[in-house]
Amino acid sequence: MMKRRNLGPIAIAAAVIALGACYGTQEPAAASTGAAPAVAQAAAPAMPTQVEAVTFGMNSAEEGERLYGRECAFCHVGRNTGTIMLQKRLPPGTPAQLHERTNLPAAYVRLVVRNGLVNMPPLSRAELSDADLDLIAQWLAAGRSR
Repeated sequence: MMKRRNLGPIAIAAAVIALGACYGTQEPAAASTGAAPAVAQAAAPAMPTQVEAVTFGMNSAEEGERLYGRECAFCHVGRNTGTIMLQKRLPPGTPAQLHERTNLPAAYVRLVVRNGLVNMPPLSRAELSDADLDLIAQWLAAGRSR
C-alpha cells in the first residue's frame, strides 16, 4: 500500500511565494521598452501605519473625528480596504482617505453609509446610530473648512 503525502504545506508555501511575487516592484513599461517615460507624477504622500489608522482621532477634541476614528478609520485611513477600493475608482489626485477630502457633502456620506456603495456594505442603525452618523458626516463635510 502506498503512503499518501500531505501536500497542504507545499501548496500553501507555493501560494505565498506566488502572492509575494505579485507585490514585488514593477518596472515602468517605458524602462523595459526603452521609450521615454510619460509625464512624471509626484510621489504620493506616505499613508498612515496600521497603528495610526486604528488610533485615528482617539485624542481629538472633535466628537465627529473621534467617532470617524472608531467607526470608519479601520477601512478608510491608511492602506486598507476602503482606501484601496476608492483609489481604483477615483480620478488621479483625489484622496482616497475620506478625511483628506474636501468635497463630501454630509447628505452624501449619510446616504452611502446607510445604503452601501460598491464594496462598502450598508451600516444599520444598530451598528451606527443616526446621531453618531450625523456627527461623522458633519465632520467629513467640514473638511472644506478644516
